[in-house]
Amino acid sequence: MNNDKSTGVDIDPSALGFSKVAYAVNETLELLSIGRTALYAAVKRGDLKRVKFGKKTLFYAADLAAFLTRLRQLSETDESRADHKPRQMQD
Repeated sequence: MNNDKSTGVDIDPSALGFSKVAYAVNETLELLSIGRTALYAAVKRGDLKRVKFGKKTLFYAADLAAFLTRLRQLSETDESRADHKPRQMQD
C-alpha cells in the first residue's frame, strides 16, 4: 500500500485491479486509457512518477493508484463546483 500525502489515505493498488508491482510504458498507456503525450505530460507536471531501470521506464502500481485517486478527487471537486449557481453580476 502507498500512503499518498496529498489524499491522506492508504491506497491499495490491488483494490483498483493492479496485479503487478510496476508497469512498462505501453502497459501504463493501456491501463490508464490515455496516449503517450498525456502520460509524459503528467510526468512532466509531477502528477505521476516514473522510474528508470536501464533504458526501461516503469511506473509503480502504487503511484498509478495514487494518481487515479487524485484524478477522482479533482473530478469530484470540479463536479461540486459545477453544481453551484453562477454569481449574479452587479451593475
